[in-house]
Amino acid sequence: MIQAFKKYIFLLLIVGLGSCGGSDSSDPAPDEPNFPGKAQGTLPANGEPCSEFEEVPGDPSKASIFFKWTSAEFTRDYELKVFEGQNEVLREIFTSLETSIVLDKGKSYSWSVTTKNDEGETSSDTFSFTTPGEPVGNYAPYAAEITISFNIATSQMSLSWLGSDEDGDSLTYDVSIWQDGELLVTFNDLLSGAVDNVAVVQQSQYDIEVTSKDGFGNFSISKTSKTFSE
Repeated sequence: MIQAFKKYIFLLLIVGLGSCGGSDSSDPAPDEPNFPGKAQGTLPANGEPCSEFEEVPGDPSKASIFFKWTSAEFTRDYELKVFEGQNEVLREIFTSLETSIVLDKGKSYSWSVTTKNDEGETSSDTFSFTTPGEPVGNYAPYAAEITISFNIATSQMSLSWLGSDEDGDSLTYDVSIWQDGELLVTFNDLLSGAVDNVAVVQQSQYDIEVTSKDGFGNFSISKTSKTFSE
């Protein structure tokens, strides 16, 4: 009788240990973070003279420019940044999808929208425009529109971009490429609008920066990013 009782206790211990050892494969996976989506600027139209504006009473050198962008998934706030060259002229956070900003007439500006939530933030591409009025000096180039394509078979990336200038000036381009935050390669004073056959790695993020330059010392910077995945 005692031997049978000991055997019963031993079996209970084995069952108990088995039920506590390791996690059940049916347990739900931890929730993935919901990073904010990417916004797209719609107004002012990219690479064009501004058409949506109002005059500023009492100051003919200024115009109130209408900005608008698309909504993005999981976004709490939208941070609008406006630049003249490399000089930041505005950085402001909004919960809405539009606003009006007073800017100088006759100048080139670039802008972007960063979406934010508690998990992180996501930057939009860079957009650019010229404000109405007689130009103050020579216009800076418009921010280039960048296109990224990946070749999965060869693990290579190709870039192309389209730059333009309101004055019709000839442009050259500097290009920088980052892989997961580390500078990968740079190209300077390019005459064409393409770079091909850059080696890339699966699941890595590539940040691209194109600086468009005219012959008068003016420039604009455009940025975009994309992850290489099947």
